[in-house]
This record gives sequence, C-alpha cells and structure tokens, in this order.
Amino acid sequence: MGDAPLAWTGPFQVRDLLDRCVADDQPWPPDDRAVYLVAQRPWIGAPSPECDPLYFGGNTGRSARFCTRIGDLIADMHGFYGVLAGHHSGGQSLHRWCWERGMKPGSLWLGWAMREPWCAACAEVELARALVGRWERRGEVGVLNVKRPPRCGVHGRSV
Repeated sequence: MGDAPLAWTGPFQVRDLLDRCVADDQPWPPDDRAVYLVAQRPWIGAPSPECDPLYFGGNTGRSARFCTRIGDLIADMHGFYGVLAGHHSGGQSLHRWCWERGMKPGSLWLGWAMREPWCAACAEVELARALVGRWERRGEVGVLNVKRPPRCGVHGRSV
C-alpha cells in the first residue's frame, strides 16, 4: 500500500474556496477516499513542513462523508459551534488558534488528496510522516492534532 503518491487538489485559501463555491470550475472535495490539510502557507505539489501545517485528517470509516467533514471543519474553524455541540474538534482547535493570534480563519490554506489504491489509514499515516516525521509524544509535533493517526489494521503502517 502507498506505492502511488497522494495526488493533491489545492491548496485553496479558505475564503477563496467559499467565495467560489458556486463556480463551475472550482474543484470540490470528493465524497470519500481522501485526506485533507489545513496550513498557514500554500504549497506546490505535495505539502511539507515548510507550509506550516496546522491540522490534517480524513475519513477512516467507509461513509461518504469526506466533503461533509470538510464543511464541518470550515464551520467550526469559523466559530459555528456551541459549548455542548460542535461537529469537528480540529475545526474548533483551529478557531481557538486563530482567535489567540487575531487571525481570520479564511486566510488559512486547505487542500485534499486522493490516490488509488485507497487505504484511509495508510494515507493519513503517510501524510503525518510527511508533515511531522516521527510522532512520539503529544504536543511535540507542531500541529494541532491531539491524536496521532491510528496504525493501519491491514497494512501495519504507523507514524
């Protein structure tokens, strides 16, 4: 697994992605089988630590909710969540991060990647390795993700 590189779409500045949501030529996240990244800076080709990654993830389940998950992320990173309810813990972490810095969430960069053959766990592990290298202790990786991606139960890959 993982022989084919992740094929990236984006990055897009979040505000531009939202401004162009009804444009026919605006790429849109797929329903499933993808991973995403939110970063402080754009990247060319595949992201690296130089884009200052903030949060990454995907859908490890088999549901067709990837695009919806991106919507949850964007809503929560803009503060559309309550004390008792929210949709995306990463979006809430990004909202707090932006709030603390007086930064508008729309200025952040978002992209997503796919490949064939697909293994959600392996793709997330591959992305974590590319962005943060080894993940040994909580808080040392430089991203807002609280949990490291789980080990792939099929292929055995881990961060």
